[in-house]
Amino acid sequence: MNPEDMKKIEELLALFDITSDQIKIEETDELVKITVQMDELDAGRLIGRFASTLDSLQLIISLMLNRGEVHKHVLLDVAGYRQRRMGTLETMVENAKNQVKSTGAPCVLPPLSSTERRQVHLMIQDDAEFTSYSDGHGQDRRLFISLKTV
Repeated sequence: MNPEDMKKIEELLALFDITSDQIKIEETDELVKITVQMDELDAGRLIGRFASTLDSLQLIISLMLNRGEVHKHVLLDVAGYRQRRMGTLETMVENAKNQVKSTGAPCVLPPLSSTERRQVHLMIQDDAEFTSYSDGHGQDRRLFISLKTV
């Protein structure tokens, strides 16, 4: 990541009283992971209800960084929220798999943000037995887990 992009991220987060020493940026070929270290009690204003503020900030940063021909996925985590939520999603997916195994019918997960749906799709993508798909539009979009058909 070039210094200009880092400066833009720091300036955006400074609007929320986040200092550059609270920001950690890790970059791979496909992903830019931005972690903001702060007290969990203060993090609520950056996370928002159902992580809507966090998702919006993540989208803004993604639009700022992905202006050229190379597109990298951006993941913004504040006070470990995404990491904790990932644990919840993993449990949810395991429960859904068990339900699908016992009933044979697809299992619909509760409403998830687009970021969370993507994370679940990535969890399932290499599974030999299960697949995932989304159906619906907007806030009615739901993610399903089902057995793979041969």
